[in-house]
This record gives sequence, structure tokens and C-alpha cells, in this order.
Amino acid sequence: MKPPRIAKDTASEPPHESYQGHLLIAMPGLNAPPFDHSVIYLCQHDAEHAMGLILNQPIRGLRLERILEELGLRNEDAATGGVPVFNGGPVQSDRGFVLHSLDYQLDDITVDLGGPPIRTRGGAARGLGLTISRDILLDMAGGAGPEHALIALGYAGWGPGQLEEEIAQNAWLVAPASQALIFVDEPEQLWTAAVASLGVTPGHLSGAAGTA
Repeated sequence: MKPPRIAKDTASEPPHESYQGHLLIAMPGLNAPPFDHSVIYLCQHDAEHAMGLILNQPIRGLRLERILEELGLRNEDAATGGVPVFNGGPVQSDRGFVLHSLDYQLDDITVDLGGPPIRTRGGAARGLGLTISRDILLDMAGGAGPEHALIALGYAGWGPGQLEEEIAQNAWLVAPASQALIFVDEPEQLWTAAVASLGVTPGHLSGAAGTA
């Protein structure tokens, strides 16, 4: 005879706290690539999954022009020389993601992430979009893309409870996101700026994870 199945009492569990739309700032103790001094925008965070893009790791020597060439989409008239490509994380590192302002959308493709208000010249402030399509790359190359955008290869991902455990072990600081911290001209300065946005002096952070 099988033992009776006991239903899980979910009513007694605390509600899941989502950090979607926030920044994860790597603590000094998290010093292994690719997360050493990384700042991640959390595109999704629920009880089963978390997904984000690293914002401060431009890939040296890689620009949008080369991506278009590799896709066989090079346009000789495109002004792509100054558009960098970032390491978005270790998962699916051969796949491109574009985090961008919502003055640009592709029907049924662009995901409206909400998030912090992003101001553009063309209208009222809106949130962020995520688009996974070569069409946005072509539009960016042709000058018809979003005003603010970050191209990333790969993403950072966590399974159920994994990110929550890492935060509890003091591997990450969680900070409010803002336009100034997402789309930056000098990504190598982003970690320091993100820490400072919390009112914390970077030199005062402990290098040891696992302490509260």
C-alpha cells in the first residue's frame, strides 16, 4: 500500500521577492570570470528562474559591423563602427540579445520588461525592451534602431532558488536600476558607480562572500 500523498503547504511559505528590473552588483569575493566586478541587469526573476545581462564587459575588438558580417548581413552604408558588443553571460554565448529603450519595438518579438524609466528624445519616458532578432541589428546599422541599446552575446541564468541563495551568501548586492547605470559611456567604471549609488564606498566592501 502506497503512503498517502501529503500536499505541500504553500500558504505558510513567504512570498517570493523578485528583483526583476534591479541591478546585481558582484561583491569582491565573487572574483571568478565572468562575474568578477560584474554588474547585471535582471530581465526576469521569479520563483523558478532568473535571467540577466552583464552590462560592463565589452568584448574587445568586437563591434556590430563584425556581427553583421558573420551573419552575412553587412551593409556598406551602415554606420556601425562605434557600436560595441558585450559579454552578456556564460549561457548561450553564441546568441545575441539587445536590451534597449522602447522607442523601438518589433511586434510579437520585443519583450516589454518594464523596469526603470528610460528617456528618449522622441517622447515620454518608458521602460526597457529585450529583442532577440537580427532585424534590430539591421535597423541599428541603418540608423532606425532604438536611441539607447546594449548588444550582448549570452546571458546569466539561475535555477530555482539559486540566485536567492547567492544573495543570502553575500555574493551580490542588489541596487535600483536607472538609465544612467544601464547605458553608460564608460562601462569599465560601472561597478564603482553602481556601488556608489547605494551610498557605499567600494573600498569598504568585504572580499569574503558568505557573510551577512
